[in-house]
Amino acid sequence: MRVIRQALCGLIVLALIAVTGASQGTVQTTSFFLARQGAFSTPITPLTQPGSAIDFYRYTNDQPNTGLEVPNQAIVFLHRDATTNALSLIIILSKPGNVGGGEATLRFDGLPPTARIALRDDPADTYEFNPPVATMTWRWLPERADGVVINGLPEEFEIVITPTFTRGIDGWQVLSGDPLAPERFQLPSLTEPLVLSAFRRAPPKADFTYSPTVVSVNVPVTFDARASTVADGKIVKYEWDFNSDGVFEISTEKPIVQYTFTQIGEVRVTLRVTDDKGAIGQVTKTIMVEKEVAFARRTLSTTHAAPGTTFRVTVTITVRTSMSGLGLDEDLPANWEVTPIDSAGATFKAAQTQWIFPTIVRSGETRRIVYDVTIPKTDQLIGGPLPQDFDIVGRISSTVPDIKEIPVLGETNEAFSRISIVRCLPAIVAIAHLDTATDTIDLRMSEEITFDQMQRAVAFWQEDTPVPGTCEAPLSVDVLKQIVAHHLAGVPVDRTIPEDTAIGGTAMRSILTPLPFFQVYLRAPNGNVFRVRVEIQAEKEILGLTLTEKLPERWEVRPLEGTVSAAFKQVANTWIFTEKIPAGARRSILYEVVVPTDELISPYTIQGLIESFSPRFEGEVSKDTTVNVVECLDIPVAIAYLNVEQNAIDVSLSSKISFAQIQTAIALWLEDEEVVGTCGKTIDFRMLQTLVSYWLTDTPVDQPLPATTR
Repeated sequence: MRVIRQALCGLIVLALIAVTGASQGTVQTTSFFLARQGAFSTPITPLTQPGSAIDFYRYTNDQPNTGLEVPNQAIVFLHRDATTNALSLIIILSKPGNVGGGEATLRFDGLPPTARIALRDDPADTYEFNPPVATMTWRWLPERADGVVINGLPEEFEIVITPTFTRGIDGWQVLSGDPLAPERFQLPSLTEPLVLSAFRRAPPKADFTYSPTVVSVNVPVTFDARASTVADGKIVKYEWDFNSDGVFEISTEKPIVQYTFTQIGEVRVTLRVTDDKGAIGQVTKTIMVEKEVAFARRTLSTTHAAPGTTFRVTVTITVRTSMSGLGLDEDLPANWEVTPIDSAGATFKAAQTQWIFPTIVRSGETRRIVYDVTIPKTDQLIGGPLPQDFDIVGRISSTVPDIKEIPVLGETNEAFSRISIVRCLPAIVAIAHLDTATDTIDLRMSEEITFDQMQRAVAFWQEDTPVPGTCEAPLSVDVLKQIVAHHLAGVPVDRTIPEDTAIGGTAMRSILTPLPFFQVYLRAPNGNVFRVRVEIQAEKEILGLTLTEKLPERWEVRPLEGTVSAAFKQVANTWIFTEKIPAGARRSILYEVVVPTDELISPYTIQGLIESFSPRFEGEVSKDTTVNVVECLDIPVAIAYLNVEQNAIDVSLSSKISFAQIQTAIALWLEDEEVVGTCGKTIDFRMLQTLVSYWLTDTPVDQPLPATTR
């Protein structure tokens, strides 16, 4: 017998042809095998050599000894006996010397009726084998491995293996090919089922063409896989790898795709096709990417526009070889009016929106054509109801050299530029095109947000004033964070700021009430006013940082000095920092709170949240959170804040007891009189001792007394 194994480009289509000799003659069996788990799929080849699967397993000392075992990994593979052509399934769990031993359960669905357990490792484990269903549970010690050999597999089957790896397994692999050094495919999930399939028919044949046949850098290339064929069934998936890294950048049900190479040189393009039975075919072709002969890019001054408004288009053309008869042809939706602003020496024909250069454009030259586009009024706009997307497409061409068409690329490197026509502009687009002198929208302006535009956006937010052009929509704090971040990062609004979800910083609150123990005393002048400081520590550079403090509904917040880089919106108790906060920097928010004098006596909680646009994170404000609105003071606090001349609580005093206050306390003790502010409490002998000790040791009443007297 001889085994023929054909490998088409590494990991892809592998077909096993096993030829079996018998006394009556020679029988040839051809099967194709596939392993699938979720979106992962790969052809596999049984590990083939003379001898049975039991011989290959080499079961001694209650464990497998194939030489393929891996600590704390499960391995799954098909085995082919080259002598008898018998097909088996082998599963091995971990390796002797693994960490901590392990336990695993596998459920099998779809086992063929001819399947049988040929080797149990160990017999003491639990095996429930009733094809088409089986369940096996293994437990192994650190010095052992475990597994099973299932014989009697036919040439066509589909077996589903559902794992439960309780402990001791942190990954599993499917093996393929050479029995001494097989290819290992690491499965992406420890919980999803693995599907092993075998079928007799040939896999699909992959093939493709591309145009233009002379490929240039930064020029879109159309790849057409309609030449791919399958003998029985249909192709359901086309996958493309454009840089030979094994990663298929495009996966689609359609055979035609477009791709743009950004670097010159030789590239290998691989097409992988999958049919409706899961069979895979692949082909690789080498393409030379030449230096671009010409390049054109279109930029729009806005991503959104409203009917009746005007925006600006700039087409930049760069040539790398001298050209005669160079022209630009732009296609816009019907009724859109084009006004040339700068034709860069070209002649413009309005009826077809075409420009042609009447002179030679020399190698290395760049020409920039600028024109304005006015969108028709709503009743003249062709298309469905708004919002609606429209595309502008174009091409450059020349006669010498003879170039029929090079697409004008948009800002996303596609062969078009897309603009959304809306009734109401998104707030960030309106701010980027806001004339701050007149509060009007000019969509021809740059998409970068200026300092004045950001400041105007902050004012709109603080005053709850609608942004012009947005159909009277108020500006939310989330959109304002995005506006501030785009300004600080210098990123135009049509581009995204790189995503970052790291924790950008932390915040801690300190509550400074007029009396100790976070007490607010409503019966004394200014006893209902306290201060709060929030300290923010930046762990990374932060853009668009906000702080929102949530206090009881009627409490008034008054921002204090020291927070010049943050704007405050009182109705929301929210601050937004309009500066870029460097990593490692600290920022403080200081504010004053006025509690209504008729507030209910109770503890109250202050909650806060910091959020930022970049990095995109949120975090709670920690440390002090509780304020106690009190009516009756404890005696030490009342004595420390007693104005002895007026016999009233004075929150401006110190928390230390003075000589005059201790004299008053002694008098109150002698006369058994009530202490002001305590709701009728009197001083007993033990309390007087405590007050005297606070006075003698010069200890504030909110601190513990020292253990000894100086």
